[in-house]
Amino acid sequence: MIPKFANTLLFLAVLFLPWQTQWIITTLSVSGEPSQFGVFGLYVVEVMIACAFLLRGRQRMDERVQPIARAVYLFLSIAFFSLTFSAVSIPGWSHLIHLVSAVMFFFVLVDERTDIRRILSVFLFGLLVPILFGWAQVVHGISPALTTLGMAAKDVMTPGVAVVETVTGRMLRAYGTFPHPNIFGGYMAFGILALAWLARFAQRPVERIGLILASSVLGATLIITFSRSAWLGIFIAFLLLIGLMLSQKKLPPHRAIPVMIVGLASILLTLVLFHAQVFSRFNPSVRIEAISIEERASQYQTFGEVFWTSPLLGVGPNGYTFTLASSDPDHPVWSYQPIHNTFLLILAELGVVGFVMLFYWMSQMDKLIDVSRKTPNGLFVVSAGVLFLVIGLFDHYLWSLWPGLALSALAFGVMVRWGSENKSA
Repeated sequence: MIPKFANTLLFLAVLFLPWQTQWIITTLSVSGEPSQFGVFGLYVVEVMIACAFLLRGRQRMDERVQPIARAVYLFLSIAFFSLTFSAVSIPGWSHLIHLVSAVMFFFVLVDERTDIRRILSVFLFGLLVPILFGWAQVVHGISPALTTLGMAAKDVMTPGVAVVETVTGRMLRAYGTFPHPNIFGGYMAFGILALAWLARFAQRPVERIGLILASSVLGATLIITFSRSAWLGIFIAFLLLIGLMLSQKKLPPHRAIPVMIVGLASILLTLVLFHAQVFSRFNPSVRIEAISIEERASQYQTFGEVFWTSPLLGVGPNGYTFTLASSDPDHPVWSYQPIHNTFLLILAELGVVGFVMLFYWMSQMDKLIDVSRKTPNGLFVVSAGVLFLVIGLFDHYLWSLWPGLALSALAFGVMVRWGSENKSA
């Protein structure tokens, strides 16, 4: 009875993963205004994950996965150790709660009792709500505040809201139910990759129809997030996937071809409909894009100010923006942002020691993946790894915010399971 209830909680957590419903305990201010990185809160999904993890009891995992588990615990312990020396305690503890939740999520996914195929199916179904909201936001230019989903109000005319500018005006980017369109784009990109993997197993006509519909919706929605990191990541990931399939003569089954064709067609059609907005995202002469490029370039210039504050153990989890505000005060709260590079952000917040532990964790995963690199599952693992490498190089949310940590845990857990199942199917 208890294991069944734990599984139900896990599936519900995956289903509601895009929902940002949380209990906000307190919020720290920067320059007299509340900071999104100073929120001390607990997400409802985190409670579900913790309950599922505890009710599962002792984890059951392949012996080849155990070195990865030890590496994860070492990385987590360094994060706690770094916090003890940090001057930013409240945001740090909040971030560690999210990090522990993500680690628990990772462990219930790598557990052999977890059905990864069902997990990914539920994950894709759960994306339906943010997809509907995303299209409504783009079409109407507004998004209401909904406490149930944890959504703040958005308006295309409000300064600071993520928009695309063209000669015809401003268009609100699709947020879905997420704090930023780039996060929504990351979920869409991984959803497309998960859908491609699931297409290999579709046998019944109803399953194939469902996958075809899903591919058309996911592909089109990815475009309206206008997330360049997600676009680039999925493009390189699929280019690599196709190249590996051709080189190893492991072509996808015929039943997966219609899914791929419809998905590509939906992407092309959406590109035609929003071609002006898409081109605008790559035009540095557009005001908003010029500001974005300048802000990201300046973040690399100020990175040293944060890193050299504590190079060995870092400034502490979630301490980047507060350290930056301390060294260069009296700027607007929105100007204090984590560097848009997940790996450099971890280096600054956990120091050289934490970064070494991260590298050790990734190397342990690579050892497992290397065994199955030439299997169909292994090809998808490599592609997923490239997707998140690209996103991590251009965005910070995979580490800085709970939705990103949750997505990382989901992706890494799935990758480990794919890599540990050395089957040709």
